[in-house]
Amino acid sequence: MREDSMLKILFLIVLAYNIEVFINPIFNNVNIIIPFSFLTYSYFAYKDKNGFTASSSFSIGLLMDLVSGSYIGLNGLIYCMTTYIINSYKYVFRLFSYLQISIFFGIIASTYVALTHLFLNINNFSYLTLLISFIGNTIFSFLISIARVYKPIIFKRRGL
Repeated sequence: MREDSMLKILFLIVLAYNIEVFINPIFNNVNIIIPFSFLTYSYFAYKDKNGFTASSSFSIGLLMDLVSGSYIGLNGLIYCMTTYIINSYKYVFRLFSYLQISIFFGIIASTYVALTHLFLNINNFSYLTLLISFIGNTIFSFLISIARVYKPIIFKRRGL
């Protein structure tokens, strides 16, 4: 992976985290947690032709730990596990429909929410929040994938 593309990915993930900080308190009233930074990372790990290495995913996770103020290594470990799963099934995903891929990204986003809440917010851990977040993340991923199909000019112009 080229160095300028890694810097672009890091910038977009940090930008997605800042959007997440402002948007999630609005969704928190209805128990939906959408991890935009994690979904952005998952998108780039999924779309990368060569696949992310474990060291690059761990370093991106450490950067997100520093930006978000969470325990050092928590995001690094989760990002490494996600990279392993995505790289293992990279060619199998070509057989899936957009709905199936959206369900997969909804599941890993809900797993991210569950693991971060287990470590950071154990007092407010709720299965209802996980279920509603799974549904919200799946719908969000599906809408993004459908928008990519029906409005490809927007995504091609920006090089995403």
